[in-house]
Amino acid sequence: MIQARLKLSKWIFIIVVAIILSGLIGYFFPHELTIKEVPVLYRVVEVIDGDTVKVEMNGQIEIVRLLGIDTPEVSTQYTSEECYGKEASEKTKELLENKEIYLIPDPQSLDRDTYGRLLRYVFLPDGAFINAELIKEGYAFNYIYGPFQFMEHFDYLEKQAKESRLGLWGEICDYYFEIENQ
Repeated sequence: MIQARLKLSKWIFIIVVAIILSGLIGYFFPHELTIKEVPVLYRVVEVIDGDTVKVEMNGQIEIVRLLGIDTPEVSTQYTSEECYGKEASEKTKELLENKEIYLIPDPQSLDRDTYGRLLRYVFLPDGAFINAELIKEGYAFNYIYGPFQFMEHFDYLEKQAKESRLGLWGEICDYYFEIENQ
């Protein structure tokens, strides 16, 4: 019994010494915090449509596709106007034109799409998450072309907009039929 207590005391002593040593090592060799990338504000110079903007970045103009969303098309030389395309484009202009924004990449997504556009989440300086707002208010669809960080959140917002018949899910367009067939 005395030997068992000595063995137990020995283990307790070893654990206490290890804790003290780890504290001393942490004190004399502190862990340095590394910030991978500080977000930078960029200025939107043009809204192309509901899900694509031109942004001035480091003296260059970069085309940015809002990640995880898709808005109906507006009329261009390449596409014909789809229902609610004009409204979605106007809403994006209202939210972003000539504004400063943060562009945040997604660690699960590609950096660029097949057209060479940057794929980014867009935030305003006040914290407004534009990609999510456009889905929430019924101006955009949740666009799943591969995994991305906010996929489930965007799906939830889209379901809420559908159930509330907001924007493109309202009486104006035929998009609502998807709910009735589910």
